[in-house]
Amino acid sequence: MKTLQELYEEIKTSDELKKELSDAVRAGKVTEFLKANDCASTAEELKEFAAEKTAQDKPMRELSLDELEMVAGGDPFDSALCSTLCSDWACWF
Repeated sequence: MKTLQELYEEIKTSDELKKELSDAVRAGKVTEFLKANDCASTAEELKEFAAEKTAQDKPMRELSLDELEMVAGGDPFDSALCSTLCSDWACWF
């Protein structure tokens, strides 16, 4: 079984995995995505991992108008994944 860090490293180098993650987030099937990629973590653990990555990799800054529009009234799970993982993996929704 892969750790979230191992899966993250794979996704960074794979356009196919980037798209699969993006599709899974949109469809609410993150757990299924993790299982299909041999990762025993839960969607909640991925959300926490994304938050930690944000804290480590990006300084605090104001949201752009486009980013604000994406998260306004949206699902906080999607916005957390999108702003953290997908910015690195180029799969903005």
